[in-house]
Amino acid sequence: MKKTKVKKPQKILCYIDYAKYSAFIVDYAYQLSCIIDAELFVLHTVTDIKNAAGFYVPHINTDKLEEEVITAAKDKMYSICSQVGDVIDTKHRLVMRGIPIDVIYKVIKDKAIELLIIGHEVSKGALAGFRSDYAEKFMKNPSIPFLVLPV
Repeated sequence: MKKTKVKKPQKILCYIDYAKYSAFIVDYAYQLSCIIDAELFVLHTVTDIKNAAGFYVPHINTDKLEEEVITAAKDKMYSICSQVGDVIDTKHRLVMRGIPIDVIYKVIKDKAIELLIIGHEVSKGALAGFRSDYAEKFMKNPSIPFLVLPV
């Protein structure tokens, strides 16, 4: 990230992993987006089962399993976002398949995101809530400013 003049972000991305503190992070991100009048997107990633397995499993229909996982993730996303109220609509609740850091970079680029909000589970050490390997990758070469919330 190159140093630039500070400006008010117009679009915020909030990444959640469905841990117990996810509702807090979404609520914080929503309140911040209201204060600065920014558009808020909430993102969760699910594992791409076919790529994670690395091989064909003949007795399991992975397509159906992936559809069920994504449907369940969308339901959980709705549940978490509805705790804030009916203010985060479907087009702003993103459930995507893939490796979290790759998906985050893709969403940042595709949606022209200007601020990332992630959680940090203090009791577990270095960004345990965001998998330290992904967080470290993002922090080594951040494309946008980010805010880490201790939970």
